[in-house]
Amino acid sequence: MIGRGAGGGSRFWADRSGSIVVIFGLLGPVLLGMVGLAVDYATWTMQRTTLQQAADAAALAVISDLQVSGANALRMQSLAESYAKSNVKLQRGDGAVKVTVTPVIRERPGGHFIPIDASRGRTPNAVTVTLSQRKFAIMRRLVTPYLTDLSLSATAETVGTTKLCIVALSRTGLGALQLYNWARIEAGDCAVYAMSSDVRGLVGGGASLLQASTTCAVGGFWGQSANFSPLPVSGCPAIKDPLAERPAPPVGSCLQNNLILSGGRYTLDPGTYCGGLMIKDGAEVRLRPGIFVMKDGPLVVGPPQQMAMIEEVCEIASGIKQCRNVSKIKAIGSLKGDDVGIYFTGNYTNSQIKSIGPLVFLPNSAVELTAPRTGPMAGVMLFEDRSTMEGQQYVIMSDSARRLVGTIYLPRGTFWVRSSQVVADQSEYTAIVANKIRLDYQPRLVINTRYGATDGPVPTGLGPSSSVVGLAR
Repeated sequence: MIGRGAGGGSRFWADRSGSIVVIFGLLGPVLLGMVGLAVDYATWTMQRTTLQQAADAAALAVISDLQVSGANALRMQSLAESYAKSNVKLQRGDGAVKVTVTPVIRERPGGHFIPIDASRGRTPNAVTVTLSQRKFAIMRRLVTPYLTDLSLSATAETVGTTKLCIVALSRTGLGALQLYNWARIEAGDCAVYAMSSDVRGLVGGGASLLQASTTCAVGGFWGQSANFSPLPVSGCPAIKDPLAERPAPPVGSCLQNNLILSGGRYTLDPGTYCGGLMIKDGAEVRLRPGIFVMKDGPLVVGPPQQMAMIEEVCEIASGIKQCRNVSKIKAIGSLKGDDVGIYFTGNYTNSQIKSIGPLVFLPNSAVELTAPRTGPMAGVMLFEDRSTMEGQQYVIMSDSARRLVGTIYLPRGTFWVRSSQVVADQSEYTAIVANKIRLDYQPRLVINTRYGATDGPVPTGLGPSSSVVGLAR
């Protein structure tokens, strides 16, 4: 009996095992298909997110670039494709990402976007970027086109105007815009932009403070919350140099060579100053309207070293006269000019005038300059030759450089303020576009935006002609 029972049990389990094999054979493909569908859905979801982020970034980049370069179809397409390529990594079996850029405007305020033909002179205030791709799917025969054919769009538009007043152009490197010690930038009514892709492209060190309506960093920023008001925005789209298309002024034959002025009052005519210009030892210089070219030499204002004068100061106390000698620093070296532009070209180290850079306003100097109203340097006070060596220093150490009206444009140089005084606070407006910008010691750089208070022009892309962009949802 036992033997028969055991044999029966074996046949039972054998029959049951066979049934399981049959059931698994029937259900296995279904289960594997469900797994495949789950994997396809997960990859589809992730790829949609990736494409949307890439479309957002491309749309913001295109509309930002459009503000300063105009509506050029080839440029917009190339820029959008570049963003798509850098943000979307193709996996094995994936199709290429197709990029479509469409200039658009709203049909009415708050209304829908409609395409426009920018080539016919209509200026778009928004662009739509669409990314399309066929994604590889395990169950592609079942899920096409639902989980394979992807198409995501983003529309970016100008949503208002801001006053762009400070741009650090350097695309790489730590501290393209940096403040140290007790340095301050007060630009509360305009925007500051740091173009460096470095995670520390913008630096606020020590007890420094950067105040602006908006501070935008393409890479990132380093510093404490107390160093910024408000905190900078990281990951901003790169913008084009707003003065990139501005042609350089002409350089003529030498009007003066290695000119050094000391003592007395002088009036100088526009022209090319070969070997540069040095103003020291009590010289008071006024520049006539026009363009002054510093070729192969620096512009240096102020004494080569601090000079003091001794004055006798007397007091009468209780009927007794008491006198003492007081040492006072005398302001030496004065430069003033209205409707003046200064262009720097060549190699300043070739000059007989020794300097740490093409431009130096030394301590105890006095400087007042306003940019030309017309001509090739209209609105530009200081202009650096784009072909000069990168990293040259344009240094302000002056105790009195409080009126600097116009734009300082140094596409290859470093604008360096290292004084202990207020700079530019008496200007109607000041804008700075430089490869790098640095402030240290205790300067207080004031960036005013009273554009209507002067008849001097503001270069396109800066000041009131700049715009804020955002994604339209």
